[in-house]
Amino acid sequence: MSVVGNAVLIPSEGALVSVDRATGRELWRREPRREEKDYSYAVSGDAVVFLEGNGVPGGPELVEVIEPADGRTLWQASADDVVVFDKAIYTVECARGRDDCSSMRHDIRSGTPTWATPAGGAVDEDTVGVRHRRAAAEPALVAIAVEDPASTAKRPWALVETSTGTVLPGRAEHHAWYNLAAGDLLVATDHHASSGSGICLVSITATDARSDAERYRGAVYSGRRKNGECQNTLAPAFDDQFIGAGTRIAAVTDSGAPQLFDLATGTTVWTGSGTGSPLDGDERSLLFSEFADQGALSLFDIATGSTKWTVPDPGFGPTATRQRPTIVAGDRVVVGGFLESAGGYVTIVFDRDSGRELQRYRGYLCGAGTDWVAVDAHRDGQHALEFHR
Repeated sequence: MSVVGNAVLIPSEGALVSVDRATGRELWRREPRREEKDYSYAVSGDAVVFLEGNGVPGGPELVEVIEPADGRTLWQASADDVVVFDKAIYTVECARGRDDCSSMRHDIRSGTPTWATPAGGAVDEDTVGVRHRRAAAEPALVAIAVEDPASTAKRPWALVETSTGTVLPGRAEHHAWYNLAAGDLLVATDHHASSGSGICLVSITATDARSDAERYRGAVYSGRRKNGECQNTLAPAFDDQFIGAGTRIAAVTDSGAPQLFDLATGTTVWTGSGTGSPLDGDERSLLFSEFADQGALSLFDIATGSTKWTVPDPGFGPTATRQRPTIVAGDRVVVGGFLESAGGYVTIVFDRDSGRELQRYRGYLCGAGTDWVAVDAHRDGQHALEFHR
């Protein structure tokens, strides 16, 4: 769930429903047009982007940009792929599979194309520090997968200038993981660099996007589950982006300690105490758990690496469907999961400064913001949404 102004966005089964924050009265809704009812949404600046997935393999993705206050359609389009940022939407069209694509940037409010011609390649959406349906801030450079006959690399990567659509000459090899800009660097990661070794290595290669010169090769590590398996991602199992802010990402050292790593320099900013695995964070704090799937929770100051507080393991189940969704927002840290002793899902609200438990709700964590928490209490076999302020 998300809140935009006075509108609360509820992704229900078969429709995205917007209700009034004060009363719960329905304001508007969007239902997928395809039989599969496969959709997602993103909050992009002051607009809502409604995305309907490909109904069949190779089918186009539908995108509609909506005014959140009244549900008015600002513009809509279809494309083979759609990438959403806070100020722009990129549509990707592919003529011969994924090896022959072109991308166009569109203004988020009007849908107007902003480049003279499309850029050759498929724009990517990998980002740092964006979760919970919030679209990423559009950087000056965005990763793009280009077809390069002179290269032996499979779908090599480059960066494209978001202001002009110019694809820069630097290239990075495709590793099926993440590719993104860190300043003028094209960063590529490989989270299976130590596949089978149990080392949990995540290799990082940074190339100057303008000169094509390699700037550094570095490495961080992913957290471990309690059974010793590598998490591989540098985020919870159900998320696939980097936790952090700007060019700095939450990761783990070779000894298992929390760390903040700067992709722009290839260096560790700080190393925290104890062992951990990244869970959540923002521009102020980073939340780690002792293991990737369970264990004590610790909040670190993102500027200094000092431990603000540590609380015992809440006891949530470790399986993928019972793991902890987490939200760091405002003056609170909200954590949810399945608690065997309670016989169901529980949502716990901690004070961000002290770690003191402020509130506990029966129900699955659906969303939270600076001054609200929403849970699905699921009573008598039916969904029962509760919005707490």
